[in-house]
Amino acid sequence: MVFRDLVGRLARSRRRSEGHEHHGHGHTHYSDDELLARADEFNRNAERHWREIAAEPEGRKHPLNKPFSTVKDTASILYRLGLVLDALDVGVGHTVLDFGAGSCWLSSCLNRLRCRTIAIDVSPSALELGKELFGLDARHRMDLAPQFLVYDGHRIPLPDRSVDRIVCFDAFHHVPNQDEVLAEMVRVLKVGGRAVFAEPGEGHSHTGEAACEVERCGILENDFSLPDFLARARAAGFGDALLKPHPEADLTVSAETFFAFLDGRSGAYPLSLVRRQLRNFNVLALPKGRAVRDSRNPGALRAEITVPPEHRTLRGYGTITVTVPTRVKNVGDTLWLHEVDDVGGYVSLGAFLFSEERELLSRGLARAALPRPIAPGETVDLELAVPLPHQPGRYFARLDIVDEYVAWGAHHGSETPELELLVQAYGDSRNPHQLCARLERLDGGDEIATRPGAPVELPLRITNIGDTLWLCRPAGQRGTVSLGGHLHGEDGGLRTADLFRSPLPREVAPGETVEVACVFASAPSAGRFELRIDLVAEGLFWFVNHGSAVLPIALRVSDETPDSANPGLLAARIELLERGPLVAARGGPYALPVRVLNSGNTLWLSGTSRSRGEVGLGGRLRDASGRVVAADLFRASLPRSVAPGESVELQAEITAPAVAGTYRVELDMVDEGIVWFGQKGSPTTEVELTVS
Repeated sequence: MVFRDLVGRLARSRRRSEGHEHHGHGHTHYSDDELLARADEFNRNAERHWREIAAEPEGRKHPLNKPFSTVKDTASILYRLGLVLDALDVGVGHTVLDFGAGSCWLSSCLNRLRCRTIAIDVSPSALELGKELFGLDARHRMDLAPQFLVYDGHRIPLPDRSVDRIVCFDAFHHVPNQDEVLAEMVRVLKVGGRAVFAEPGEGHSHTGEAACEVERCGILENDFSLPDFLARARAAGFGDALLKPHPEADLTVSAETFFAFLDGRSGAYPLSLVRRQLRNFNVLALPKGRAVRDSRNPGALRAEITVPPEHRTLRGYGTITVTVPTRVKNVGDTLWLHEVDDVGGYVSLGAFLFSEERELLSRGLARAALPRPIAPGETVDLELAVPLPHQPGRYFARLDIVDEYVAWGAHHGSETPELELLVQAYGDSRNPHQLCARLERLDGGDEIATRPGAPVELPLRITNIGDTLWLCRPAGQRGTVSLGGHLHGEDGGLRTADLFRSPLPREVAPGETVEVACVFASAPSAGRFELRIDLVAEGLFWFVNHGSAVLPIALRVSDETPDSANPGLLAARIELLERGPLVAARGGPYALPVRVLNSGNTLWLSGTSRSRGEVGLGGRLRDASGRVVAADLFRASLPRSVAPGESVELQAEITAPAVAGTYRVELDMVDEGIVWFGQKGSPTTEVELTVS
């Protein structure tokens, strides 16, 4: 039936029912004006109804166990739920508004399908039951931040075009202001989204159960007239409706009747009963605009992957990574999303690893992220970093697109070209096979107590229990092995990655042992931490990635403020009080006023003897080529000790070089006998000096 006919039918129906009429079971038919006038009253009655349920220990069990509340209703609810989910066409990560959510059982199902749910209801008591329901099952994805919003029965408290789907299950026939609510649904729904409804049909308001709810709680029980609803939906801005013509779940026929119907005897099937049931059972979707299928809920997920001939065979030592240029074309019907989402639904280029005998070894050999969304028909060039296996031999890498946590392209018939991997025998840590170490403390302690940012020296014994020679030189170059570690909080969360590096004193062959004193700065704030010490093959990976065990060190950092005799974090901000280049005569003195802020966590001790632990302002002098002319040009002592966060002004008295020219003075703070601040990452300040 077209919407023009529906609007006419609605108009005739309304003319017949102006005012209101009384029907059986005490049901009252209200005009639209009466419904709008009493909307807030009906919503208050709904809250009273849910408040009474929530207050009864036995009564609350029913909504908290839905859809498995009763044997009688469960089959029908699950049957209708399956139809609703099919009509809803949700994808992972979709934001779904559960309108009239009640105890939020449908939001619970959608959350476990990895949707971001927003349950709204006029009843705060119902939503509190929903929160309780989510807390009862650890399988809920609370990382998706399910929302439970009370609304005033008029305006949905969400921004325009903010949800992908709307679902309304057995709730819309309770709505008094249906035109207003449908308009709100159109407003918050994204273009290409849809709203799905499951509603009882004709005669529902006259059932005994509905009459009981009206009599006991004053809840509104409207008949759901499909022509009336569709006309209102079109007026609100929805497009054509999509209906599911399924009979009720309890329609059953004998096997003889069923096979007779399959054989073409249409009269064998009770179609008249089906038609009658369809009037009482409505599942329909209202689209808003044209839908664009994307990788959160893909259709045909297919790609054409091209690799240049010269890159189809990869050679090298085990564990090195070879970059392969690839061209990927979207030849399916699905927009590939590229932004990473924990629930999946974004597309990458991936690779499977197979042995020479075509035995599957790994599904996660490599990934290459998309730089942008890729529409059907578009092409993108990617660089796939392929790590070669540890063991020497011949392997194959099968390339495929992957819709993360949804499907591989091969499942949709996509092409999967292969690369040949020829892995050479290993040698030292530049091309390692098995990197594994045993780390032991030499001091025999359990916990290290220290102050914020203070240096800690920890003696260790390290044994090479792998089969690869560890190189120690050149320091920092690819394949060189060093000692390092990561700082974690008491909760296990990473606080500082790559906290320190300590070089090995010599090369370490398999089976050999070496002793190393690792030095690192403790956490800059008070608390309990764990330092996880490991070895790293520079430019390749940490040993833990090869199965080696880390050495955990417990740190207890006090809230005591360290001083510069035993410093924590040394950091300063140096500000010039006079702007512009300096000019001085050869060998002549000049004064440089500065302001210095203590931006670390360490008390700076003052003094004029340049004794260990005293802090002062110093500097280096460089000529025009950048060469250091004077490594320790001057000292300006602090007039007093300076606490963290405090500032002090200094007058630096500097003697100009004896040779005319242009120079640069680099200003830095120094903890005498310990370290220059710049060596700890504190910013230095430069000023140009012209000597005439």
